[in-house]
Amino acid sequence: MIKNILIYIAVLAISFSFAVFYYAWFSNFLLIVVVCLPVLSLICSLPFMIYSAVKGFSLYAPKVMNTDSLPYLKLVAKSKYGFFCPLLKIRLYTNNHFSGKSKKINFKYSGLAGKPVNIELAQLGKNCGLIECKTKWLKVYDMLGIFFIPIKFRYNTETLIVPKAEFIKDDIFSDKQAIIGYKKKSGGGFSDDYEIREYRNGDSMKNVHWKLSAKNDNLMVKEPSLPIYKNFKIMLILTDNAESNNIVMAKFAGVCMNVQKNEIPCAISTTKAVGAYPLSSQTNIYSLYRAIYTQSNLGNADVQDAEPYSIFAEPEEVAK
Repeated sequence: MIKNILIYIAVLAISFSFAVFYYAWFSNFLLIVVVCLPVLSLICSLPFMIYSAVKGFSLYAPKVMNTDSLPYLKLVAKSKYGFFCPLLKIRLYTNNHFSGKSKKINFKYSGLAGKPVNIELAQLGKNCGLIECKTKWLKVYDMLGIFFIPIKFRYNTETLIVPKAEFIKDDIFSDKQAIIGYKKKSGGGFSDDYEIREYRNGDSMKNVHWKLSAKNDNLMVKEPSLPIYKNFKIMLILTDNAESNNIVMAKFAGVCMNVQKNEIPCAISTTKAVGAYPLSSQTNIYSLYRAIYTQSNLGNADVQDAEPYSIFAEPEEVAK
């Protein structure tokens, strides 16, 4: 570490000047101690440095966290037993493209490496987005931080920062649930919205057609046809302002919970990406967040003649 070397040179120069201009046993003793200090530090630290380099370390990150939590990385020693690490230094390159923020972190640690050590990423975790972290090297130093052993330490981690959902009324999408027709099932049926078939294991008794079952001497059930919902899409009005995007994403999280709870099929579009992402009750919401954060092609969901529901940062600008 250059700073430690410069500090040592300064201390050595002061000790030398003190020995020259104040000739006494103490000044000479101090000079000898200062001269021998790096060698003593290396001799005492070298076994621990070699052991740390041989065992190595791993770097982990939580897959998903919310904006209320403090994001972190976890540095773990590859050893069942704890060992003393004189001093290690890691340079981390972190960024959150969605919020437009990046940071270079120089992390230092000295002490027992038996338990995982947390590396906090406070500044990047305040905003929604995908926190990416890359590192290439790890250096194990002696106690003075002058001599070191470099270790290849190539890790790429990602943490998805999701917003805390804002409350959305259940009836806000009541007009979006309009059924405009039914997909006919093969073989026809006795109604526009269901078919008759024989009972199968797992069918609900509520769907049993008792009159028809009595005539056929066999349980017959009504299987609903697939409804065709009114096509609509949710448009996220994203900007270059991270705080505004946090508000939009919080509203969007509440909208997603409402849509999935009421099983309303729709599509998701943003002002920062092309395409549309299909959203249903089976959609993996984290995959949807990742697609929005990376501003990649969202997909090919049908949004032709779709009624938009736009989400702005300002509450008065939320439009149906």
